[in-house]
Amino acid sequence: MLIAALAFLSSCAAPIERGPARPGATLFVGKVVTLDDQGTIAEAVLVDDRGQILKVGTERELRQGLGSEVEVVQLAPEQVLMPGFFDPHLHFLPTLVQSVLGTHDLAPCLPPPYQTPGGTTDCKRRNNVLSALAAMKVEAASAVGSDTFVLGMNLDPSRQVFDPATEPCGQGGPPDFTAQPKFYLAKCVSADRPVLILDQSGHLAYVNQKAFDVVCPSTPGNPCTPPASVAAGGGEWVTDKDGNFTGLLREASGFAPFMKALSQNLPMALMHSEPVKLAEQGGADIERAIRALRDAGVTTIADGGLESVSQVNAVKRFTELPGFPFRITGVVVADAANAAKLQPTAPACEPKPGNDCALPKWLGAGGIKLWVDGSTQGCTAKLEAPYQYLEGGHCSGEGEGRANYDSVQDIVDQVSSLWEQGLWRFQIHANGNGANTWALDALSQLQQSKENPHRVLLIHNTVGQPAVSQRIGDLRKGAGAMNGQPVPALDIQVTHLIGHVAYWGDAFVGMVGEEAASELDPIAYDRENGIPFSLHSDSMVTPTRPLWFVEQAVTRRTWSYPDFTKEYVLGAKHAATVEEALRAVTVVPARHHELDTLLGSIEPGKVADFVVLGANPLDFDPAKGGDPTKISQIPVIQTYLNGRATQAR
Repeated sequence: MLIAALAFLSSCAAPIERGPARPGATLFVGKVVTLDDQGTIAEAVLVDDRGQILKVGTERELRQGLGSEVEVVQLAPEQVLMPGFFDPHLHFLPTLVQSVLGTHDLAPCLPPPYQTPGGTTDCKRRNNVLSALAAMKVEAASAVGSDTFVLGMNLDPSRQVFDPATEPCGQGGPPDFTAQPKFYLAKCVSADRPVLILDQSGHLAYVNQKAFDVVCPSTPGNPCTPPASVAAGGGEWVTDKDGNFTGLLREASGFAPFMKALSQNLPMALMHSEPVKLAEQGGADIERAIRALRDAGVTTIADGGLESVSQVNAVKRFTELPGFPFRITGVVVADAANAAKLQPTAPACEPKPGNDCALPKWLGAGGIKLWVDGSTQGCTAKLEAPYQYLEGGHCSGEGEGRANYDSVQDIVDQVSSLWEQGLWRFQIHANGNGANTWALDALSQLQQSKENPHRVLLIHNTVGQPAVSQRIGDLRKGAGAMNGQPVPALDIQVTHLIGHVAYWGDAFVGMVGEEAASELDPIAYDRENGIPFSLHSDSMVTPTRPLWFVEQAVTRRTWSYPDFTKEYVLGAKHAATVEEALRAVTVVPARHHELDTLLGSIEPGKVADFVVLGANPLDFDPAKGGDPTKISQIPVIQTYLNGRATQAR
């Protein structure tokens, strides 16, 4: 069992004489796509016993002088060796928790090309908000206690149909689910137990009245009021015109009080109360979730929102488990870093000439995370002219959406003390074009006050606009200005949730209009302005499948929900080349997190973290006559960390 025991990895071994012919060295032979800056295609890679790449070149030159003790890994003719895949932004602990939900995972089915064998067979039920809720298995209150929460995840009214006529529990309610979620949760799931449903966007949640009674009991003359932490974190408990709570909660601070009230034996509760125990207890479902990441070819992930020191310790503990198959770097929420007076950390050691370090799987926590806005599909992105949410669409009445701050200055104030340290990387969640503008305003002010030498990552950068991308490019070149004063050069990069196109693209057409939807994930503007871009999952929001990301970025295909009867290309001008997309899941993410001296490409001096694929993705480039719709079907054969296979074959 992967989780059965805990053991700290030894970061350094006893000094030994370096040499390519030592026992433990490995020669990989076959087609090698290095993804270095020259686009080198090689025939062989020589790796030493600590996992550092010694040489890359032809098979003939690398075999010269090697002894028989060197292990040889021979690829099959159709296979290719590449840098291991790097997901630059996901949420590791929630991804694991999602795996134990069973029927309480309410996510809509994926489009047919991405439905996996053995996956869910109840797409018809999941097509409808109310039938998805009604199918949740709820234990009787008398058996488990009337204050024990019922938890569901990944409901998505932006793609799921709301049709009260299909379910008896929908009769007599408001004509819009999000107008009064607590009514439908009480009718369809439970009225006598508290119910908490998390939206797939990660920025909304839905609760029934019983949940309010447990978390915030009221008495005559003393009504419930949200804790101050809700508004302070940009959240909201939405009320109707009479001032009553509707059951719609916005942003993490809005549903945090309900998360804390979960029964302590639930994995979701452990994630917040005792996250290290989650690592220690584990279980078969969590093991499967970890294996699924490995089986997708992932060798490194960035956990993009660790909310406490205990969560940092929990993720670190996972990486110390025997057989753990990938590396993790952590990004800490700004509030948590400020409260705990944290300092950034790096890998315990790095392989360099003269030492014998094998790069550990925990890469440290050196980034700070903050959210400028919410979710585009959750109707909480901050848009600005010429874009807004359309009347009559899923987000009707939301106008230009909302920010999680009252002003740009509030952003500056929250992170200025961390920025002044000059030690952290900063990663800023910004979906709407307005949120990106606010982020750039804040970053410009901060950089004017003190130059930060580290990279900054705009997470999502979803609703594209030429002027926004041009401004990013200008700031990168030192050509930016703020308040009439120049801004010192700032290395701003972006990462796109490409699933916004594949899974939500058609829904966005109805939410923000065809023009704005066609500008989702604006890779053409990245290219024009010299902005390094990557592709990520934001898991749990979309599955962590890097080959899917590559295909989605190249094809820009989207589908209509719930029945997928319509398929089309959305924003063709923003299509990536296959090589661009491969870099966006390997070397560019490593650069985002300042790990590119160690990871991301196959070059001498870097670490031998590889993936072996059953075919070469470059052969599927449409410019070469290939069929990019088949990229997601390329089999992942094996992954390697430090030159060692992560699974037995």
